[in-house]
Amino acid sequence: MGIQLDQVVPWGRCLAEYVSMFALNETDLQKPILDCGGGLASFTAEAHAQGAPVVACDPIYAFSAADIAPRIEAARKQIMPQVRQRLGA
Repeated sequence: MGIQLDQVVPWGRCLAEYVSMFALNETDLQKPILDCGGGLASFTAEAHAQGAPVVACDPIYAFSAADIAPRIEAARKQIMPQVRQRLGA
């Protein structure tokens, strides 16, 4: 069973995770990509730094870092114990 969440939480994934999840290859990363609901993922920043034409959009971008930080902390408290449990840590 995967991680259980009772609502949408601010969380993100990195370039390597996107590549794995979506089976992206070098050719894919040369094409324009729109990351809808990109949230707090570093994917767009990492891909863009490598020259990939990636743009992210998400309603959360309307909020400041100070507004988002408490939501990230609340999500971390909900997610990380489940991750540790699944990893046997």
